[in-house]
Amino acid sequence: MRPILFAAAALLAGASSGLAAAPESVRGGLALVKVAAGLDHPTHLASPPDDSRLFVCEQPERIRIVREGHLLERPFLDLTDRVGWGGERGLLSVAVHPRYRENGFLFVNYTDKHGDTQIERYHVSGDPDRADHASVKRLLTIPQPYANHNGGLVLFAPDGMLWIGMGDGGAQGDPHGNGQNPEALLGKLLRIDVDHGDPYAIPPDNPFARRATTRSGTGGRPEIWALGMRNPWRFSFDRESGLLYIADVGQNHWEEVDVARADEPGLNYGWNRFEGSHPYRPVAGDTARLVAPIYEYSHADGCSITGGAVYRGAAVPALQGCYLFSDYCAGWLRSFRYRNGQVTERTRWRVGDAGQPSSFGTDARGEMYLVSLDGRVFRIAAAAGGAR
Repeated sequence: MRPILFAAAALLAGASSGLAAAPESVRGGLALVKVAAGLDHPTHLASPPDDSRLFVCEQPERIRIVREGHLLERPFLDLTDRVGWGGERGLLSVAVHPRYRENGFLFVNYTDKHGDTQIERYHVSGDPDRADHASVKRLLTIPQPYANHNGGLVLFAPDGMLWIGMGDGGAQGDPHGNGQNPEALLGKLLRIDVDHGDPYAIPPDNPFARRATTRSGTGGRPEIWALGMRNPWRFSFDRESGLLYIADVGQNHWEEVDVARADEPGLNYGWNRFEGSHPYRPVAGDTARLVAPIYEYSHADGCSITGGAVYRGAAVPALQGCYLFSDYCAGWLRSFRYRNGQVTERTRWRVGDAGQPSSFGTDARGEMYLVSLDGRVFRIAAAAGGAR
């Protein structure tokens, strides 16, 4: 499978981006089952392998544990002394190492008291429900010029590498041109090897990896995997298909989902030359090969996409292979299948009040959860007599 590409000059001439408006159905059959409430602005959910607990990030400063349907009062990790929050800033995600049972490592992405992005590693303490605050090891500090578009996700891919989503740095329209600048870490997907090096190593198949071993470099930061992102708040990997799904938050008019093979480096997703498949600030005569989104919707239907994942659990067989996602403002739940380069089975699910969806997450069994900034966590389940 190859991503849909278009040349910037071709779109300026009026060529189609290749997006097809497949019909959307509206269905019942799913339910949002509340598993926790009373959280303080929850932003993300992750689960250790072979572990029934859910780790939930609260935007102000803490990681909380939900165990067997109960929210533990004592936080797993309290970063009050480090995190600066408000608006789009705060504690934004946690990634649990695939070999957590062996090494006890987890990684966080947050904005500090100065508003800059910090990527840090922590170790679980002797108490399995508490992290060792003193075990901190800083991996990356990325200065943020403005208070918004911080990206925010740290996530382990099936290849064992830690991926980091970075927004363009904020304001409007990417005024510093970070999305298209290979010398900037902002507006990118980053990929690092946290099992080697100090504090990390550069995977040799990163597109600018050679820069790490030569003085002259190759014109790009070696941590970069993909370019041209506006604010990839949430992305995910489908282990079965090997595809990477990126939900990139739009500017004034369009929200988008991009899909590509997870082993295809150096792709450029087009921001700020394009918002979705639509010219935003194109460069005359530019022939750069940019990746077109496979799905987009306008701000008549929402304001900020909350990316999810492809469902691979067992409790709702009807969702097998479906990519689920939402919108922070509109609060709906939608899905589609992506097969042979085409979006099919577009569905809007009638699930009632989803609050302000800030993230999705999966547990160790592959079941999917929706996190609402209003303090609730839901499990996505089949309704009685519904989609099974």
